[in-house]
Amino acid sequence: MNRVYFLYHIDEKRVDGYHHGKIIGIYSTLDLAKAAIDRFRDKPGFRDYPERWKIYPRTIDRDSWTKGFVTETHERIA
Repeated sequence: MNRVYFLYHIDEKRVDGYHHGKIIGIYSTLDLAKAAIDRFRDKPGFRDYPERWKIYPRTIDRDSWTKGFVTETHERIA
């Protein structure tokens, strides 16, 4: 079973339970993902929110998101 590790930094935590973030990278080991955090943690934007790093392990060749999708719009609703 091959695993990869998606590294995200969360930009915004929203009231509806969803969040917006940046994918920093996809790594072959957990240690490489943690090393990337060490490289970026002091950079602008990242250093302001040090608690917002997330690592999500995923198995290659397996469905991960099976519950549909979320539609997001940035249009103002009147």
